[in-house]
Amino acid sequence: MNSNETYDVIVIGAGQAGLATSYLLNKNDINHIVLERGTVADTWKKRWDSFYMNSPNKFNLLPGESIDDSQADGFISGQQYVEKLVHYAQLNQLPVQTQTTVVSLTKSTDDAFFKVTAQKDGQSHLLKAKAVVVATGGQNFPTIPAISKRLPASLFQIHSDQYRNPSQLPEGAVLIIGSATSGVQIAEDLTEAGRKVFMSTSAVARMPRHYRGLDIMEWLDRMQFFNKPTHIAEPHELQMKAPLMSGIGEKGHTLSLQSLNKQSVILLGYLEDIQDHKLTFKDNLVDNLQFGDMVSNQLKDGINQFIDATHTQAPVAEIDDADSPVDMSLFQDRTLQLDLKENNINAVIWTTGFTGNFNWINLPVLDAKGQPVHSNGISNVPNLYFNGLPWQRNLKSSLIFGIMEDTEIVTTALLQNLRVNLKEMA
Repeated sequence: MNSNETYDVIVIGAGQAGLATSYLLNKNDINHIVLERGTVADTWKKRWDSFYMNSPNKFNLLPGESIDDSQADGFISGQQYVEKLVHYAQLNQLPVQTQTTVVSLTKSTDDAFFKVTAQKDGQSHLLKAKAVVVATGGQNFPTIPAISKRLPASLFQIHSDQYRNPSQLPEGAVLIIGSATSGVQIAEDLTEAGRKVFMSTSAVARMPRHYRGLDIMEWLDRMQFFNKPTHIAEPHELQMKAPLMSGIGEKGHTLSLQSLNKQSVILLGYLEDIQDHKLTFKDNLVDNLQFGDMVSNQLKDGINQFIDATHTQAPVAEIDDADSPVDMSLFQDRTLQLDLKENNINAVIWTTGFTGNFNWINLPVLDAKGQPVHSNGISNVPNLYFNGLPWQRNLKSSLIFGIMEDTEIVTTALLQNLRVNLKEMA
């Protein structure tokens, strides 16, 4: 990569969205480069050692990929998925420039080219392009609440993107703050290693891994559940965390707060206050447990109705202990306060999610929260596009499952505009 190089398109980010975009640009003989701050699939490498994909293999395909029926319903580890993306980039000879951090994206109104300033090997490079696709995703920057600063300085604290395995934590009990998918999966990883775990919970949806003979994602796909358009989604739906589930095991397995409780995880309500080594939690644990039950029951009712309406042949529901309704008698004497010292808690893991970091974009395409303003990935700045965002076009956009359709829409719009511009500039 040299300074002052000019491309038709610059793609920023070499995760699944960036690689899918590059694949289609290659197919259309578009001169482009993919800039990646780390290495291919860098964000996926920030998963713990025992992490497995949450969706079956057939839901994780990129453009040009297919899968054998014998592997379609299986699950692969996070490391295997990284290897898969690296192979995809190599096999398709995608022009990825790694270890290159984009620090600025600009474009003056009287200039036909975007200017991308990037750092590589301690040197600054200025690149130009007629179009830019920002494919860094909307979940690439860890979020930790400000209240974390009120914990004792001596306490070991990390975010889930830094957690790899139990051995990196100091001896003693562990407090996990956040009960979305990462939180419950890490809790299970720790309990299997014999660690005592406390967990601060919130209301997160839950679904059975399998129901009436099929993986839950297969049913949701058949019901076109994932096709709900962004523009009709309720505000709370756009903020909802991914439902609890796991891909560990031959066919994955159901994960729930009550199943963690049976594994000796001590469940707490939502973290409300911290006074040095004493923590206070809201009295909402039962509400959080019941919320998971409610979502699971509503989903199963919807599947039953779909089966009846479509006359689909399906077996009766299997017994799934992890999906059984909560026995509320187990939580009558729930803890509202926790003393870190008394309970020998020496480590805290914040599984409080991620956001997108776009502060390097110096163009009028971000809202008051610093997030992209777009329609189906197409921004109001001509020839600037986004790909790989949650709810970019519909619910499916939040999954690898949606990358193929979203990329086709973004790339089609890009090619149409780019070819018009090329004709005008010829």
